[in-house]
Amino acid sequence: MASNPESDRGLRHAGRRLFSVAQAAFRDPYEARERALERIDEWKDHHGAVAQPSIVGAWEERLHELLGEPWPCPAHDEFGTLYDNVAASLADRGLLVGRGAYGGWDDGDAALARTVWCATLHTRPEFVVETGVARGITSRVVLEAFERNGCGHLWSIDIPPLLETGLRAETAIAVPERLRSRWRYVEGSSRRRLPSLVSALGTVDLFVHDSMHTTRNVAFELAHVWPALRARGVLVVDDVERNSAFAAFAEAQTDCRAVAGKADDDIATIGVAVKEQPTSKPVSGRR
Repeated sequence: MASNPESDRGLRHAGRRLFSVAQAAFRDPYEARERALERIDEWKDHHGAVAQPSIVGAWEERLHELLGEPWPCPAHDEFGTLYDNVAASLADRGLLVGRGAYGGWDDGDAALARTVWCATLHTRPEFVVETGVARGITSRVVLEAFERNGCGHLWSIDIPPLLETGLRAETAIAVPERLRSRWRYVEGSSRRRLPSLVSALGTVDLFVHDSMHTTRNVAFELAHVWPALRARGVLVVDDVERNSAFAAFAEAQTDCRAVAGKADDDIATIGVAVKEQPTSKPVSGRR
């Protein structure tokens, strides 16, 4: 019987992928196990009912209102030039920018990066933590804002793709050497690295989630960061439409004000939460 070329190619591809999975599990059993669990949860989110946050049309204006900043915002208006420059620096290296450009994963959307840019400039954070780096577009934006502010340090937690090992060379490629003195890359999954990092910092001023967008992972990250987030601190969460975690978090927290809106390409939804200032309780016996 003659062989089917398409079938043969499919079998060879499956065999190579299985071999890559086995290699990844051997190199780092913990991270391989975590990635497998996240893929299972991703499947559950995709095939189940996902709680959606309420989407606001003028959400960036609403965010500036929550931050106590004027609108229109000069930082918002000047961001386009910065984003174009970052994209051009990647194009000069022969790298495309956008959805699926990083081995099937997305680069930071302009709206996500713009939100992080404004939040960093307006709140002048000292300690910023992000999960998910890829080529480092949002990392670059935070660090550029630090240069403007004259303060700030960024910790970026990420684990390069376990199977597509060739993408390791592209990790944080958008971050130039001139900006790296305020930046530390922490390799590993957020489940492995985030708790100890938050504990060591004590306080987080701005947190950006752009790692695995599953209910399991996002809920884990928010649960660990929120208690350490300072008053008036900000959480920025990408792709909140993919899971129930952000909607449930915003509903459950009594000390936050949240807003969600569409990314520039109208595909993803970005969620932002601002931690409210604690109200002082009256002291008994005093008026």
